[in-house]
Amino acid sequence: MPANDTRKVALVNTTINVPVCLEAYLENAARHGHARRVSLIVAGDHKTPADAGKFLKDIGTKFGVETKYLDVPAQKEMLRRWPALDLVVRYNCIQRRNVGYLQAALDGADVIVAIDDDNFISSDDDYVGLHSVVGTEVEAPVVSHASGWWNVCSRLQCDPPRHFYHRGYPKSKQDFKPSEASVEKKKVRVAVNAGLWLKNPDVDATANIEEPINVVAMREIAGEKACALAAGTWCPFNSQNTAFDAKLLPAMYLVVMLDWLRGYRIGRLDDIWMSYFVRAIGDRIGEHVLYGPPVVTQDRNPHNFTRDLSEELGGYIVTEKIVEYLRSFKSGEKSWSGAYRDLIYHLQDAAQADKALDVPEREYVRLMCLGMAAWRDAIEDIRG
Repeated sequence: MPANDTRKVALVNTTINVPVCLEAYLENAARHGHARRVSLIVAGDHKTPADAGKFLKDIGTKFGVETKYLDVPAQKEMLRRWPALDLVVRYNCIQRRNVGYLQAALDGADVIVAIDDDNFISSDDDYVGLHSVVGTEVEAPVVSHASGWWNVCSRLQCDPPRHFYHRGYPKSKQDFKPSEASVEKKKVRVAVNAGLWLKNPDVDATANIEEPINVVAMREIAGEKACALAAGTWCPFNSQNTAFDAKLLPAMYLVVMLDWLRGYRIGRLDDIWMSYFVRAIGDRIGEHVLYGPPVVTQDRNPHNFTRDLSEELGGYIVTEKIVEYLRSFKSGEKSWSGAYRDLIYHLQDAAQADKALDVPEREYVRLMCLGMAAWRDAIEDIRG
């Protein structure tokens, strides 16, 4: 964390539970002297208990931290300002987190941290301080791999040992060999800090169906807990225990899911596709993603892994196409907003020109791009 950091930090969550895990985050922030610069924003949904709002108000008062609970009526009122986005973002889906991001933008947050309600602080580390690395320049091990891919989950030590990949890692790239990576320490500008997890890692349904995974530790790289990836070497990141510099907001749209494609409802890839968009832009403007601390314990909410798999299957093919298109992305823009606009058009044009892409997939990409454009317009409106 930079010395005397006064930047405003917004912790953002969406939940259908009373988010009891958030009390520990506020206690940690207060204990480490961040109460004055931290706020907590929770976007509810139709299933969120009425008690959630009172719980958040009470813990905010307890620790001297500003809290905001956006119930469904409050969200409806907010989104009337941006009808195109309002018509895209569904209820009863994790992408309500987008509304929390909008509130963070309205509040003038400098750093935004996304938290899931099954992520629990696992140590006495300064959680907000560690995530405050975003927007700064640090020296870190930078990993390169000739394949263009690197699996961050190779850093996670399991009991019993397991080999697995981050959720949304392209299936065609899962011949990854960690021994072929090279590491060089250098200074990097940090756009995103992707904290990792103990116990239940964030993996595809196929890995969870095969057998349970129990992460017990995170391995260091070149003697360091945090590492970055070189331009051209990619791995996804997610929207849990993840911080980003607020200047990235135009590119941080969580793609709305659950549309039907060839008999499957595509889901569980909203933050993954967003992460690939961020990597494509970041590589071109010289900004990086850090992976490592702070580490949380994910005590996963109940999941039907077969249902998860049904939502992932249709997306496997689209993921392969998206990363293929992104590899050829070019932009002369130096801002995240300008580059994201170029990326929207690039994706649309690439899908339309791809003769190997069938009509349903082409239309899916077109509708996705409409949502991305509506999101960018909303952020630009907030920024004036």
